[in-house]
Amino acid sequence: MAKLCGKGLWLAHSYDLQRAAEMAASVNATYLLVKVGHGPYYFPETTRAMVKRVRALGFHPLAWVQITDRAPQDALKAIVEAQTFGYEATVLFLGAAMVTGEQMRPLAEALDNVEIPRERLYLATPPPAHLPDPRVLDVLAPICQAGWMPLAFAAWGNNPEQVIHRDIYQTLDALSLIWDKTPEVYPVLSPLYRLAGPAFLPEELIPWIEELARHGLEFFSVYHVANTEKALWPLLQSVNIRCQEESAQPAAPEPAMAGMPDIPQPVYITVTTSDTVWGIITRHGLTKQQFWTWNAHLWESRGLPRDPDYLQEGWRVRVK
Repeated sequence: MAKLCGKGLWLAHSYDLQRAAEMAASVNATYLLVKVGHGPYYFPETTRAMVKRVRALGFHPLAWVQITDRAPQDALKAIVEAQTFGYEATVLFLGAAMVTGEQMRPLAEALDNVEIPRERLYLATPPPAHLPDPRVLDVLAPICQAGWMPLAFAAWGNNPEQVIHRDIYQTLDALSLIWDKTPEVYPVLSPLYRLAGPAFLPEELIPWIEELARHGLEFFSVYHVANTEKALWPLLQSVNIRCQEESAQPAAPEPAMAGMPDIPQPVYITVTTSDTVWGIITRHGLTKQQFWTWNAHLWESRGLPRDPDYLQEGWRVRVK
């Protein structure tokens, strides 16, 4: 696969597409990253439908799968099917999952035994210093030869120079020994202070953008669309991409959007210390099943059971 060039936007849900198309047109993004699986779960309808919708809007479709410690080898189906349905590449996203290198071996072995071009697999992880077990890189990097998408998140520290320069770019010499080459580096920026917490104000995002730009960007992406306030869009639009030419812009997404149905946008609340699952369900008129359908990933991505008595302050939970 050719090197990535431009900007990308991550979609956590298929219903984020309308907002993603609007944001992409505003910030000059050319790639949309569609979530096609979470842990052992594969989303077949999303995988099949979204690749067509993304292409119809004039964007490049990439797939991503959230890898967790729950039967990680079962993520294989989502990875394989994304390639089958025509996504240009697939990203293995580790996030803050408490996984070890040993837990990742069954997935690496399964990928080794299927016919997927390694140059169409990317690996998205925290910087090595912030991985629970850096050996996951030893296991997955040889499989994911398309490149590394380091998560340049404030969750790892409030100093963008330390997170981006020290923890990401200064590790490339060591990572080249794992990848057998210096990997292509495509940073992922988050607009949140924590993995689930308050959003940046525009002036707080600027140092992160400046630090990324200082290293010369061919491609970067934003995780994710639903968490990125419109006040931040002009800053993201202003980021210069060295390889990006006028012809790389998406072809008139607004007219294509005009024919799309008006998709209701989700409503989120930020959890406080006094909140409980049952309290939120009662207050917002939800069913238990609907609450877990929308929000179970907050527990599962951290390796936690669905505990109605446990909520973490700062989490953003969907209520509508």
